Amino acid sequence: MQEEKFINYLKSQNKQENTTEIYVAFVRKIDDYLKNEKKSLGIDKSYLKDLQAFLKQWEVDKKKKKRFLRVMISYGKATKNNNLIANSNQLLGRGTWLFRLEETLNEYVGEELQQQIMEAGGSIKQTSTTARKADWTKCMMDCLEANVDEKTCKIILNNNLHFKSPESPSFKKLKRMYKKSGSIDVVLQHLHDKWKKTIGDRYGYDSPEYKYVEADPTIEAGKREGNIVYVSKIPYQIKKFIEAKDEKTKRYHYCHCAWVRDSLQKPEANQVSHTFCNCSGGWHKVPFEGIFEQSLEVDLIKSVLKGDDICTFAIHLPKEVK
Repeated sequence: MQEEKFINYLKSQNKQENTTEIYVAFVRKIDDYLKNEKKSLGIDKSYLKDLQAFLKQWEVDKKKKKRFLRVMISYGKATKNNNLIANSNQLLGRGTWLFRLEETLNEYVGEELQQQIMEAGGSIKQTSTTARKADWTKCMMDCLEANVDEKTCKIILNNNLHFKSPESPSFKKLKRMYKKSGSIDVVLQHLHDKWKKTIGDRYGYDSPEYKYVEADPTIEAGKREGNIVYVSKIPYQIKKFIEAKDEKTKRYHYCHCAWVRDSLQKPEANQVSHTFCNCSGGWHKVPFEGIFEQSLEVDLIKSVLKGDDICTFAIHLPKEVK
């Protein structure tokens, strides 16, 4: 156990002395258990099965076990042990998106406020129902916006929370295409043609679905105006979206996000804040950041959570792009 490093980390997070003592005691407890009972190398060399074994024999309530796992995440951050962080998050039922959100919040607001925001809606898991996710996201966003300014909220949410890699083969292909042609418009046309083919092959080239995508080059591709590329999402359930008879139903079938979709069926006062849609902005800017090898600004222009019929984002390209 790297006790001194952990204590220094907790001090940097402005933890009170009694809290630090509790956190250190938690880590000592599992470290001793693994060394003495499991004859292992301790917490720094632990596996998922080691955490599970410790929790199974530890006769405390679920609330204390959850707190213990959060302490393990803090210890993992202090010692740069990503495996420990991932294993603890897995036992908490948190997938990649939840982990990335927590990690980003910790970076911008500190661990104490991060925990307050993450726990505003109670406990949540990646496997929770969409209805439960929407309720949790509503509480999380209300707490976030009450404690953090608008600019910081945007930065947190568009920080690629889905961990979409600009180094993926498909994005590298776009980068090569841009370098060869010297034109971002060539890349945008390629993406538009690709989506037309995808929809045409699935629904038919004379279908309403194909005509909808064909008519709007912003859909999952982009339309450039000066140094801004406007990108819109394709409807999640495009056939139901086109066939819907009222705007509320259309917005519901348009939305991709399992964390907010169910709130679109509720009265406006009970819906998730549209600020949350900056998360999608972070998703859409990644390919362009891979192409230009730098961070880019993205603005939320339209959102179904604002009452718009679609979601559109403005991605600001580098000034030198022609």
